[in-house]
Parts: sequence; C-alpha cells; structure tokens
Amino acid sequence: MSQVRQVSSLFKIARWGVLGVGLSYGFVHARTLHKDAQVKRIEDAYARKVALIEEAKKKFADLNAAKNGSGGEQFNFEDPNFDADKWVKHLESKFN
Repeated sequence: MSQVRQVSSLFKIARWGVLGVGLSYGFVHARTLHKDAQVKRIEDAYARKVALIEEAKKKFADLNAAKNGSGGEQFNFEDPNFDADKWVKHLESKFN
C-alpha cells in the first residue's frame, strides 16, 4: 500500500486562491466581451438604418427628378455666376 503524501497548508490555500482569482477573472472577462458584443450589435443596427435612410433619400430624389422632368439640371439663382440665358433656354426647351 502506498503512503499518502502530506501537502502543505500554504500550498492548499494558494491553490484555492488561484482558483478563485481565475473564476473571478473569467467572469469579468466574459461580462466585458458580452458588453462589447452588445455595443457592436447596436452600432451595426444603427449603421444599417442609416444606410437604408440614405438609400431611400437617393431613390426619392430620383423619383422626384423623374416626375418633375428636371433632367438633372438645377439652377442656383443666388449664385453670382448665374447664367440667365441658359435658364431661359432651359425653360424654352421644357415648354416647347
């Protein structure tokens, strides 16, 4: 029969202490990873919504341009380099 080896009390306490520290670290680390994943999901959902809104704005602008028949040419009357002749020609071509 083999003899049972005696282990020092300090070694036993250190072993339980390391186990407790490891469990605590694992718990805190898992919470941090979970929180980061949740933040990433929220940011991805927001980015997806922003992309959908931008896409809808583009489609709306295209539909309005097609309805108004503007042909994509816009005139800025506030611009100091505004060309009135070009605007009049555009109106003539639109109504003729």
